[in-house]
Amino acid sequence: MNQDASTAKRPSSQDTAAKRRWIVLLTVLLVTVGGVLLYWRYAELYPSTDNAYTGANVVRVASQVSGPVARIYVAEDNKVAAGDPLFDIDATLYDAAIRNARAQFDAAANAAGTEADSLKAAATKLDEKRSALDTAMKSYREAREAQKEGEPPSAQVTNALKAWHEAVQAYAAAEAEFDAAQDKALTVTTPTVQLRAAAAQLDKATHDRVKTHVTAPTAGWVSSVKLRPGTVIQAGTPVFAIIEDGEWWVDANFKETDLARIKPGQEATIHLDMYPGAKLAGIVESISAGSGAVFSVLPPENATGNWVKVTQRFPVRIKITSEPDPDRPLRMGATAKVRIDTTEGGQ
Repeated sequence: MNQDASTAKRPSSQDTAAKRRWIVLLTVLLVTVGGVLLYWRYAELYPSTDNAYTGANVVRVASQVSGPVARIYVAEDNKVAAGDPLFDIDATLYDAAIRNARAQFDAAANAAGTEADSLKAAATKLDEKRSALDTAMKSYREAREAQKEGEPPSAQVTNALKAWHEAVQAYAAAEAEFDAAQDKALTVTTPTVQLRAAAAQLDKATHDRVKTHVTAPTAGWVSSVKLRPGTVIQAGTPVFAIIEDGEWWVDANFKETDLARIKPGQEATIHLDMYPGAKLAGIVESISAGSGAVFSVLPPENATGNWVKVTQRFPVRIKITSEPDPDRPLRMGATAKVRIDTTEGGQ
């Protein structure tokens, strides 16, 4: 009797255990399927890529005049502001050109009489401001030479640099005044015609002389500095570059299957590999009309018999909107991971 009862209970316990295993299995399966669906939906709403790189504008520095380099004021990776001195061209020939142009101008002005009064006054002021510019550059050069290498800019260097910028503004105003004086109406005679020609030559000679001081066209970091004193450079030939300290962006290469929901104006989150844990905010600026492969040096040739379909990637430019952090400076070409919030409509 007891043996029969024990035998009857055993199948019931086995059935319960089997049901529990099936319940656990189904629960795990449902959780897995639900997790996959949630991840798929999240990836659809917030597409991401780690094929992304930071970028900035790069300005190629070139002298407007030709000649041998006399002095260099910057080194690799130096931070410069717009208008800061970069290097000087030997001014010997340009000084001679100014003396010749001034002699021609003085002779023409004397021949033109009172018609030349305004031009003479403007030319005198122009020459004074040009001389003040050279004086300011000399003071800056002497302050730089007096400072020990590797030390932060001294008060003398800072003050000399400020005086240089002020001298540049004063010269620009005098140059504009001289140009305006040349455009004034004069009685057309042989002396006044010669005066205009002489004034134009003096204007050009003075401009070329001033441009022997090559300055930074924009603020940023100097890069690829291989220039050395004595090197003869030609006008218009780039000698090094400046990475602008202004607008920064990330070029993120998204799969074409992610582009359906991405639109300009949507917010993005950027993580830089060089700063783990740091997060930057961004906004989608544009989506390239062509894939990255289209603009490569050797674009793919798809009209072949062994063609294999490959998902293409399209560059999406994302402007970095976060305020710059001095302790975490951005660097051009750094790798990043980007995630875009497509739940907002964008533009």
